[in-house]
Amino acid sequence: MSDSQLLNKTAELKTLNIEYNRLRTAYTPVTTYTPDASANNINALSNTTPPLVIPPGEDYGEHWKYVGDASTNVICWNKSSGDPRLFKRVVFTGTSNSSAPNWNNKCYGLMYNAPASAEFTTANSAGYWKMTPGVVDNISNIYTKLGIGSDMTKANDAAKLVDVERRIATLTREIAELSGAGINEVLNGMINGATDTNSIISQINKYMNENAKAIETRYAEIEKRKKMNNVYSEINEQKTLFARKYQFILYFIIVLCIISGYASYTSKLPLLEQAVVIKNYIGLGWWTNWWVITIAIIILILASFGWDMKGNIMMVIRYITDTSFWTGQLWWVGITILLLIVIFLHASFKSFFVDIDAGLKSIQDNLDNNN
Repeated sequence: MSDSQLLNKTAELKTLNIEYNRLRTAYTPVTTYTPDASANNINALSNTTPPLVIPPGEDYGEHWKYVGDASTNVICWNKSSGDPRLFKRVVFTGTSNSSAPNWNNKCYGLMYNAPASAEFTTANSAGYWKMTPGVVDNISNIYTKLGIGSDMTKANDAAKLVDVERRIATLTREIAELSGAGINEVLNGMINGATDTNSIISQINKYMNENAKAIETRYAEIEKRKKMNNVYSEINEQKTLFARKYQFILYFIIVLCIISGYASYTSKLPLLEQAVVIKNYIGLGWWTNWWVITIAIIILILASFGWDMKGNIMMVIRYITDTSFWTGQLWWVGITILLLIVIFLHASFKSFFVDIDAGLKSIQDNLDNNN
């Protein structure tokens, strides 16, 4: 079960990797920014100086997301544009918050779908920078990613990147838990050694692409072994049934040998004379005698029934006592079987009754002569 789940999650990871590469290629970060007019000292996050409603380093309100710490506005912009989330404004808190130094060197981004009311333009804070995407290839960009323009459909598509990254990060953990000890150690080393989500994604995708085929091969081998085990089990079962079915013949031969051996042991004739008597009695055409043919057919019938003859005999009785077997749509089957039985009995016992009749006639002749 764990192998199956591992393969399923690996397949999902491959699919997400394709989507991840598509989004990263279609919507690349804007590397330049343009400060708004009088952008310096403008606190777009709130109308307070500085915003003290929440601790620094946390998302501010519903639409401003914390990106990370930065020592300069350029570093802040690069972090924001490289973030998987899509922003339309970036704020750097600067280094001049003397009254609240914990707010220094913080970087925040305004979500692409935030309303106009989420941005403030009049509150002053020393050292703050409000930045928007710069002009690239004579195109004025609205968001921190290229390839969107003013198309809201593309903006929503670009915003999927963060969900894809989160799902990939979750899959890496689940794959590490499901995989074997060796794989688990390697994956954990990759995950623990990575400093950000992008690094995790890059390493896990490389690793899984190289090892997924080996996992699939191992899983296929396990399935083949299971199938072979089932085949071997079925063969053994059939062999056991076959042996039980024909062990009746073995018992018959053993009993026949015991009786013949006991008869030979108790006979007053030497072994050579016993052989001569048997040869004269049976003759060269012994296989044509009715009793040999009858015994052989009976043995074959019993062998075809198998060791559990009771169930087969009961089945035959049910057929014989079923009126529809004789009078229904398959009446001709019953009549044919009956005729075959009559023919078989007549052919088998004809010589037997002829011998009895000849013997009785000989006895009668002897009696008549004595009289």
